[in-house]
Amino acid sequence: MLRHFCVSLAIALSSLLPAQSKDQPARVVPYPIDLPDAFSAAVAAGTRTLTGSPGPAHWTNHAHYRLQVELDPAAARLTGKATLTYRNRSPHALEQLVVHAYQDLMKPEAMRTRTVKPTNGLEITAAKLDGKTVRLRARDTRIVVRLEKPLASGAEATLEIDYAFDVPVAGTAPRMGHEGDKVYYLGYWYPQFAVYDDVDGWVADPHRGNGEFYMGYADYDLEITAPVGYLVRATGELQNPQDVLTKNAQEALALAATRREIVHVIDADDHEAGKVTAESPTGKLTWKFRADNVRDAAVSIARTYLWDATHAVIKDKDGPGKDGTCMIHAVYEPRSGDWVRAAEYARHTIEYMSAHVHPYPWPHMTACEGIIGGGMEYPMMTICGGTRPADVIAHELIHMWFPMLVGNNEKRFAWQDEGFTSFWTTLCRDDFQKRKNGPRGDVLEYAAVVRGGGDAACMRHGDTYGNDDFGFASYSKPAAVLHQLRGLLGDEVFFAAFRRYTADWTYKHPTPYDFFRSFSATAEQDLEPYFRTWFFETWKLDHAIASVEPKDGQTVVTVEDRGRAVHPCVVEVTLADGATSRQVIAASTWRTTTRTVLTFAGTATAVQLDPDVTSLDCERPNGAWKAK
Repeated sequence: MLRHFCVSLAIALSSLLPAQSKDQPARVVPYPIDLPDAFSAAVAAGTRTLTGSPGPAHWTNHAHYRLQVELDPAAARLTGKATLTYRNRSPHALEQLVVHAYQDLMKPEAMRTRTVKPTNGLEITAAKLDGKTVRLRARDTRIVVRLEKPLASGAEATLEIDYAFDVPVAGTAPRMGHEGDKVYYLGYWYPQFAVYDDVDGWVADPHRGNGEFYMGYADYDLEITAPVGYLVRATGELQNPQDVLTKNAQEALALAATRREIVHVIDADDHEAGKVTAESPTGKLTWKFRADNVRDAAVSIARTYLWDATHAVIKDKDGPGKDGTCMIHAVYEPRSGDWVRAAEYARHTIEYMSAHVHPYPWPHMTACEGIIGGGMEYPMMTICGGTRPADVIAHELIHMWFPMLVGNNEKRFAWQDEGFTSFWTTLCRDDFQKRKNGPRGDVLEYAAVVRGGGDAACMRHGDTYGNDDFGFASYSKPAAVLHQLRGLLGDEVFFAAFRRYTADWTYKHPTPYDFFRSFSATAEQDLEPYFRTWFFETWKLDHAIASVEPKDGQTVVTVEDRGRAVHPCVVEVTLADGATSRQVIAASTWRTTTRTVLTFAGTATAVQLDPDVTSLDCERPNGAWKAK
């Protein structure tokens, strides 16, 4: 009975597949991208749409942080007080608040995907909820605060937390640390509310180290106390320059706001004269910063940094046709190689992305040197290592758009910011260097990895990869997939889609499904099979020349599709007189066959598949032919 049922089922299913000749294998048709139930519920509630835009009832919660901390550089210890106010702008009453204690990644017993030198993590010494003393305990880098009374829609709740932690030595912790008592960079340095969004409610995955962050938008007031002589830079705009900067530094910053040339705010002579900061009878200075509508805040504290400044012109910052400016800063240690051009690199990146994607909205951008290999992004602040930082500076600053402006969940879908940033880094650096070969290099790099057996699916949680797979699936593969999509859609449609997606989701939390549908809506075509193939699967694209035959003054080219990924194939022939001719095999052709024959006028001396190198064909040698 079971055997007869299986045979009948096989016959029934075969009728659903595209027709095949007897000598050709069945084509693999991508499954549709099923929407998660929670996403569909958000669509029904009016907070999301099926066209990739936020719905008319869309909302995001908000917070305010007042962080008052003091750094003891000699002891490598930070102590302070965090006042966290949560604003419930959702239509739901919340029975709890969830807070991240990211520094607990450093505890000896913490589960991690990175190697660290353990510390005590975040040490909470006292806490109050709306003025009442409470006991807070972090479990697996998260603190759940039960509320006596649900927090109503439109209401606020305030947590006050006294805390401290030992700042890790550079290289013993990811994304932050210190180099002796010279340079400190503080990341994930305070308790932070988790995101409560319209799709999943509270989203508070434990911090394991590999996957990065999902953060809500907030306003920040920072007060950072450090010894005299330590330059402090932070997310946000400095509120008390007259208290902490020398008169010369203040004048240099005013000059940098009006001229394109790089201005040296603090140079070697200032260090020699001991005039890096203002003086104080207590031997300490408190630096105050204010930042509005950002996902996070970071702090740089250093006694050896040089400081360069200029400004960027932000296209359409104050509305269409109304350009604005933002300050550009670079801080770095002496003898740091090409960091002398860091402000120039930063300015170009901010101006390029503002012109091509979305206006940069914040008052400054600061690139900091040191601490880590590679780089890490924070709102208005990046930390980058190495003496040739141009590419890294561009990459980390482009993160100001993804995920700082467009706040995706980096932890669950790292490709949605790392891949986008890698794609735009290639275009931005090509523009700076006045070249056009960057996308070709990204496509060929992808092909080399896949040919070597190194493919990995993109739609996976960041903490489930090994390090090599994480980098490929989150950075280089999605960047290459976007280059291919650009070739498929053409520049006008592709870049219009990116601008629409960014504008729609600025200061919001898009999922991959919003991105997929936003692009489909702008392109006015169903791109679901494309996104399913390249983000969910590890299917290879392999178009090959099976034969080239001259016939009656013409050239007959037979092309085979030997992979599972379906994509158009551009076939170019070169004739004896040097002229070229192209034909395109549509993607729909490959749905019903794996072999196609094309006829070209004239006798070919060469045939090349994908001559512009825009497709992710992983076996390129079999796509080229030359007459003997």
